[in-house]
Amino acid sequence: MLKLFSKYSDVISSYKISRFEHFGQILRFRAERILTDNTILYVRETVLSMSIRKYSYHWQDRRGKLIVRWDNAPDWDVETFPHHVHVGKEDAVESSFDRTLDQALGIIRRRLSKIN
Repeated sequence: MLKLFSKYSDVISSYKISRFEHFGQILRFRAERILTDNTILYVRETVLSMSIRKYSYHWQDRRGKLIVRWDNAPDWDVETFPHHVHVGKEDAVESSFDRTLDQALGIIRRRLSKIN
């Protein structure tokens, strides 16, 4: 994870790790990243085994308005089930092939570079 912070240091202003637990194959990671445009990316990853991984990358503005959230909670019937993305609001759900923090940060970097 720290390597990703370095890789995307051009879009991450600061970060706070609120949980890091590693027991055998089990990993729990929670972090908050303040991005260069003052938006916030909340990261949640849980690895229960080599084949079971839960994630949520929730990007929002400073007022708490959702920009994008990538996650794999099995709550939406999409082509890429359970992987999906919420765009702009909770019920605006689309299929998603982006499933890693690296992919999410790459998308964020591209969107921020278009703004600047």
